[in-house]
Amino acid sequence: MRERLAVMGVFAQVVEANSFSAAATRLGLSKSLVSREVTALEQSLSVKLLNRSTRRLSLTEAGAIFYEHCRRVVHEAEYAERRLTQSQSALAGLVRVTCVQAFALRYLMPVIGDFQLKYPEIRIKLSCSNRIVELGDEGYDIGIRMSRTPDPKLVARRLAVNRKILCASPSYLARRGTPDTVEDLAAHDGVLFPPIAPKGAWTLARDGQQYSVPVNTRFETDDMDAAHAAVLSGLALSALPVYVVASDLRLGRLIPLLTNYQVLPDVGIYLVHLPNRTMPKRVRTFIDFVQQSFKPMAPWEAGQ
Repeated sequence: MRERLAVMGVFAQVVEANSFSAAATRLGLSKSLVSREVTALEQSLSVKLLNRSTRRLSLTEAGAIFYEHCRRVVHEAEYAERRLTQSQSALAGLVRVTCVQAFALRYLMPVIGDFQLKYPEIRIKLSCSNRIVELGDEGYDIGIRMSRTPDPKLVARRLAVNRKILCASPSYLARRGTPDTVEDLAAHDGVLFPPIAPKGAWTLARDGQQYSVPVNTRFETDDMDAAHAAVLSGLALSALPVYVVASDLRLGRLIPLLTNYQVLPDVGIYLVHLPNRTMPKRVRTFIDFVQQSFKPMAPWEAGQ
């Protein structure tokens, strides 16, 4: 089919130039090759398309019918190519993004708002999902991922660290006391968020030594905001990302615990996309804008 469309284009050029030589010049081909292509086309269709003489070319009745179709096909192909080029280079159109809800609400939405004020012709489609979305299979341009090692099939750009911290509300600590050691955690209720406590245990590290602390689960959820709300309510203590609790820590709504320990695993926040040398300008512009928004330091780490 691709070869047939190419030959139809050659035939249309010959008719419009009314000359094999002129058509060959336009196409950057030899006159003999153009002539052979048209002859082969006639043979494949089992019909004569052109009347040839030493002075001029003329269309047969069948050739005139066929030319009208060829002309429309060629013009549609040229129009499609122009539209595609414009779409790839224009700062307009749709950018599709996927991100976990907790991060999207707190930090990605303000960035999107600033971006669309600057580029009003670019539309954003945001999907908030806690599952790993397959970008290519599900039609997304960009993903924001919380991971230790990004998918090697994707291009990953690190936006920030994703530190976690043990914390509790003042009301919980007033009721149950403040843990001073890792061992003290065994006597405390916990909110279990499995991505941070795989196999039902937090992993803490200090001076090169790791400690596995089983969560005395009072409440379990697979939603970050639900875990955050449970800790804020005084239900139990938990390990949560700093980006989620930064404002609560700053305002005293939550109290950091065992701050001389690191909560593992150590993961980053990454912007990921599929490898694409011909990425649309609107997508590239959005990627650059998001990256710049987290420099030189993520806002929650800078105390904002």
